[in-house]
Amino acid sequence: MQRGADPRRARAPQAPRPRRRALAAKSSTVALSLAAVAILAAACGSSSPVASKKKPHTTSSSTTSTTSAGTAGASTTTSAPTTAAAAAPTAHTVTAPPPSSTACSTSGGPLSATCDTQSPSFKLAGAGANSIQPFFTRVFYYYSQADKGVSVNYSPAGSSVGVTDIEQNTVNFGDSEIPIKTPATGTGGNILQVPVDLGGVALSYNLPGVSGGLKLDGPTLAGIYLGKITSWNDPAIAALNPGVNLPSTTIVPVRRADSSGPGYDLDQYLIDTGGSAWTSSAAGTTPSTKWPITNVGVGEQLNTGVAGFIQQTPGAIGYVEYAYSLQASFTNAALENASGSFVKPSQSSIAAAGAQATNLSASNFSIVNGTGAGTYPLANFSWTLIYQKQSNTTLGVVLGKLLDWVTTTGQAQASALGYSPLPANVTALAHQTLLSLQNSAGKPLFS
Repeated sequence: MQRGADPRRARAPQAPRPRRRALAAKSSTVALSLAAVAILAAACGSSSPVASKKKPHTTSSSTTSTTSAGTAGASTTTSAPTTAAAAAPTAHTVTAPPPSSTACSTSGGPLSATCDTQSPSFKLAGAGANSIQPFFTRVFYYYSQADKGVSVNYSPAGSSVGVTDIEQNTVNFGDSEIPIKTPATGTGGNILQVPVDLGGVALSYNLPGVSGGLKLDGPTLAGIYLGKITSWNDPAIAALNPGVNLPSTTIVPVRRADSSGPGYDLDQYLIDTGGSAWTSSAAGTTPSTKWPITNVGVGEQLNTGVAGFIQQTPGAIGYVEYAYSLQASFTNAALENASGSFVKPSQSSIAAAGAQATNLSASNFSIVNGTGAGTYPLANFSWTLIYQKQSNTTLGVVLGKLLDWVTTTGQAQASALGYSPLPANVTALAHQTLLSLQNSAGKPLFS
């Protein structure tokens, strides 16, 4: 990507399906080593091969919800999660008072808690961000239990794939951590961007003999990813961590080899905090979904690839979605935020960052490097992309009700996985965006 280009339009060209399956196979071996998969597997049953790319589904189905459980391109049929966190979903928190159930219609009607799970049977297909996969796995399972006629097959092949697929209208929905440039359009017309989850990017590392999380700031991280800081006992790291017996282990920085939201957020953080050493390098001053420094360290595909490399490599450090880091029991750095506080990723520190998004929109989405003693500086929202005008009314109704449920009732599943429930104003934004869905004639699908 040229640094002067709009970063939100920067994404890798869509890979042919055989290549995507090859990446899936490569990721599979690494992913199975992660504790993340071990825990998520409790929510998943038998696997099935992903279908070849085709036009959006328009036929009904009564199978149970299907999602991918940690391997890009793979899909599994979910079964009941067994963790204590899998409590019954909480009530809808936006639309009040809800209409009576008799007011609901499977062909539209009110978009509310009462009606969200009353929709026609349908099989949905989506693709996109790998970072949201653990949340989608769980939340789609719970929706399928509440509305047994709806199933969802989600391929976590990466944000760039999700954006390309929805723009080419080959999936029912896409997902990306970085919204596409507004006004967003594709072959099917205007694209709506719905905020669906709030997560964070962890700087995870593997340093045997050093317990607890080290403190790192922007200049130090920039030095690591520029190849200027090469050992863990470097004076810059030691100065931030007095009293810690740091080994001389070689630092092995790992990055995303594919386009990614986590890479974009870390790039933005380093632009804000890393000083001229970062901005005067190839990184420049405009954040990119494609990691800008490729001659240092190791590149791996997706969160699963980066996490697998960290787990297997003493001295490694890399950026992964906090949900993957949490389930793999990684040690994470405390990063310095705009207030000068060093904060580790957690459900509460990510929530503190999300609370600052008082005017969130698809064109005003960054919550990187926020202020406050408890605010984690690498947090982000994930966005689901759907066409405003739905050529198939049934599809539009099912999508609208599913996503309304995901952004309200389904948020009860966020905290246990390392995400934070959406703030009330963001839930309201999602609800209002979904109310603008239309049928092929341009008429609203919901009241």
